[in-house]
Amino acid sequence: MIKILGEKDIKVSRWSGGVTKQLYIYPEDSDYALRNFKIRLSIATTELEKSIFTKLEGVDRVISILEGKMEICHKDHHQKTLLPYDIDHFKGDWDTSSKGKVTDFNLMLKGCKGDFFFKEIKQEEKIIFENEKILSFIYCISGELKIENELLKAGELAVTDKNNISVNSNDSKVFYGYINI
Repeated sequence: MIKILGEKDIKVSRWSGGVTKQLYIYPEDSDYALRNFKIRLSIATTELEKSIFTKLEGVDRVISILEGKMEICHKDHHQKTLLPYDIDHFKGDWDTSSKGKVTDFNLMLKGCKGDFFFKEIKQEEKIIFENEKILSFIYCISGELKIENELLKAGELAVTDKNNISVNSNDSKVFYGYINI
C-alpha cells in the first residue's frame, strides 16, 4: 500500500529560528515534543542568518537543502557548505550551528537506521530498496510523478512498505529514502 501525505496532513510549528512542517512521524501517534518518535520527516525554514540546532540525544539526523545555501558546523566533528540537494549526516547530540537563510528537508531517526537520496526522474524507472525496512518514502520536490497507480505532486510525500517502487515522470525532482529497524 502507498500512503500519500499532502498539505492537509502537515503539522506546522514555530521554533526559535523559523517554521517546521512535519510531513510524517512514526509511530503515527507519537509526538515530536515528547521525543517518543522513531522516525520524523520534516521541512524547516530558517529565517535567521545564524541559528543553533536543537540537541536531540540518541537521534541520527540527515539534512538537505531545498532552497538557499547553508554553512553547517558540527563542533569537533566536521563542517560543510550545503547547496540545494547536498546531503549531510550528523548526530542529534552534537553541537551544531548554521549560517544562511534556507529551507531544508530533514530525516530524524531514533533507534533505527535510514537514509535518503536526491534524484531527477525523466522517465519510467524502478526505485529498489534491498534492505529489511519499516518503510520507504519519496518526497516530490518539483513536478509530479506516478508511483504505481498513485499521483504524487510537488510538496507531497509517499510512504510505503514496498521494496520495489515503479515511478514515472517526464520531469520531477525527488528525495527518496528508506528506514531499517
